[in-house]
Amino acid sequence: MQSYLQVLKGNHLKITPRRKAVIGIFVRCNSHLSPYDVHAKLKKKLSMIGLPTVYRILAEFKNTGILVQSLSDDRQLRYALCTRPNEHHHHFTRRKCHKVEEVEYCNIKDVSRFIKNKLKAKVESHQLQIEGLCSRCK
Repeated sequence: MQSYLQVLKGNHLKITPRRKAVIGIFVRCNSHLSPYDVHAKLKKKLSMIGLPTVYRILAEFKNTGILVQSLSDDRQLRYALCTRPNEHHHHFTRRKCHKVEEVEYCNIKDVSRFIKNKLKAKVESHQLQIEGLCSRCK
């Protein structure tokens, strides 16, 4: 929890009870959650929190690297906690159990070189969403 609070401070975001509660939910859950899931869990502790506030907090956490965002099969946004928000890596999302694994491999240098040589363009950023079934869920 403390490392995530440091990320908030490093991004000039106040550590509020609502933000701490959202981080706490993801720390305890260790799975992808929709904004509606987060809202339902927060309502138990913070009865006055609205869904727009939850969306705003989730967007802030995504932008700081605390959360990773993915699109589920039913086209719903889902979020999961990133255990290494300050390091470059990707995520493998399990489609049935919604667990998230970190993937340290990234070939962006090769892709960037290809784009530079073939398309005469420059890569400025990238996102990679990897999804599949784990051995338990097959």
